[in-house]
Amino acid sequence: MTLVLVRKLLRDVRWPLLVIWLLLFLFSFMWVRVTHRVTTEISPYFNLIGGLAGAKQKDMEDVVFTGIGKVSQAVLGGSDIHYDRPTDFLAVALLHPVVVVLAFLWCVGRTAGAVAGELDRGTMELLLSQPVPRDRLILAHLVVDLLLIPLLCSSIMLGTHLGLASTGPFIESAEIIAKVREKAPPIARAFIKTEPAELPVTTQSQWKGALNLSALMFAMSGLAIWISSAGRNRWRASGLAALLVMTMFVVNVIAQLYEPLNWIRPFTLFFYYTPQLHWLNDDWLADVGVAWGLGPKIVVIPSVVFLFAIGTAGYFAALRIFTRRDLPAPL
Repeated sequence: MTLVLVRKLLRDVRWPLLVIWLLLFLFSFMWVRVTHRVTTEISPYFNLIGGLAGAKQKDMEDVVFTGIGKVSQAVLGGSDIHYDRPTDFLAVALLHPVVVVLAFLWCVGRTAGAVAGELDRGTMELLLSQPVPRDRLILAHLVVDLLLIPLLCSSIMLGTHLGLASTGPFIESAEIIAKVREKAPPIARAFIKTEPAELPVTTQSQWKGALNLSALMFAMSGLAIWISSAGRNRWRASGLAALLVMTMFVVNVIAQLYEPLNWIRPFTLFFYYTPQLHWLNDDWLADVGVAWGLGPKIVVIPSVVFLFAIGTAGYFAALRIFTRRDLPAPL
């Protein structure tokens, strides 16, 4: 019966799955094009101009990401990202609000209605009239998550690889270099390079960032199904789950901007969502000690393990609640 339930759930979500998969694929594909333009044309131009004035890339980033610009920097990976490096800029795709929002919509939209939605539609009584133990329903949703979350994350990796294959090598624009040399003072032309450099790009470790995204999605699903298991109205359960997750996201961003609130961040899921560090630095640990003012490397938590643990705890809580509660009669 578990297999039958899994097939039913997969059939129910096949069209939303296709839409979300395509959106993630297209976004990651187009992000490669954005990365190519930024790192081979825009960034070299400003680097050359800034270099003539004695400024470095970090100096220009400090100017751009001041004031309200700090919000963008916090959302897109903070100061760990070097926007003139193609691999760093590609890693930003996993942090982009488009990816986070699509992941959020899928997880909350699907699992928040896992129990409450069936009760709201009046189909739970029909479902449980069959020889199906209640725990099998929760197990079926768990199996669906374990199958579809990696599938959705694979769309990002596929989009990135196909985007790189269609774009070709990342070589600084010779036209941009020539334009800067032409307009530069004669005395400064000797300090401007004449040959464009090829920028290294690597995606060998992209799976590490995608694994962190999978863990975040599983954690959100676990929280959503926990809320759903205690409710009977699909929209109320979806609203509560959405409010909880979005509050965590907003609190995490605000705490990054306002240092006295930094201690709150470890209590949000998004503190443990650092795919850029997984991909670029092979850093799997969330430094809770720094957030709490205890010092670096005193209290560290494996990000992926913690997020999967939260998702698992959510499913166990949903299982306990759903198997013990009285189910209301359909209206």
